Amino acid sequence: MSTRPSLVQPIKIARAYEQLAALLRERITSGDLRVGDRLPSESALAEQAGVSRSTVREALRILEQGGLVERASPRIMVVADRSEDPGFRELRRALRQHNVTFHHLHEAMMVLDPELTRFAAIRADRSDIKELNQALAAQEEHLGHLAEWSRLDVEFHAMLAEISANPALIIAREPVSQVLIPALYRFMDTQEMAEYATKYHRRIVEEIEVRDPDTAAAVMRRHINDWRTAWEKRGLDLHQEILDLSYTTDSGPNTVISTAPHEEEEKWDSSRAPRRSPASSMPSASRDS
Repeated sequence: MSTRPSLVQPIKIARAYEQLAALLRERITSGDLRVGDRLPSESALAEQAGVSRSTVREALRILEQGGLVERASPRIMVVADRSEDPGFRELRRALRQHNVTFHHLHEAMMVLDPELTRFAAIRADRSDIKELNQALAAQEEHLGHLAEWSRLDVEFHAMLAEISANPALIIAREPVSQVLIPALYRFMDTQEMAEYATKYHRRIVEEIEVRDPDTAAAVMRRHINDWRTAWEKRGLDLHQEILDLSYTTDSGPNTVISTAPHEEEEKWDSSRAPRRSPASSMPSASRDS
């Protein structure tokens, strides 16, 4: 007897502590919460989010393990200073010393990312493809939460590098990820932009699934060039130094917005980001490109 095809895929519902951790991570990575800012107490966070204190503790544990928060005392949690990490500090020193600009970053990605994608299309196994599709699903779920989407975007590109299975290229690509993060947080300021980029990611994964390394690399190349095109259309300087794209500001005191259900669709605060011009071209790469 033939089996009828499934109409839907299994639905994955994130645990409450994962949702809370993601929302707090977004506040930190977007600059709403800055280095040294004190987080509300466990009881206050639990009340805001409508969850138990054990859920809050688990969310904070995740953030602490990720180096985003640290304990100033047994009862006080603050946003950690990641610049104290020797590797991160050395990266910033090198960026400043060599005046690395958006143009330099774009050229580096044009050299590295298409070839990493090509190797990924050649070497990806079933588990790799499954993880890429899971990463895409996470991006699609966070199109309205742009700081979290940006973090997932960086993770997606890093995942392709890992799948390439070339340790030398993986090591070369890692500093680019660190440089890319603040640029994305300042630049990605509308859901439409995230949707464009996610469509590129979906197309790249499709080409990896069918083992077409040339087209996968071509789509990645167009993806990176589309980012540059959007940058130029907004009248932004291609030679702006990357360190000028810090995602922290000198704005007033920050607070954690409630994570109750009616607050989940809060808008991205684009007041710190350059204004966006009309959308750039849609993803499209023919197989003979």
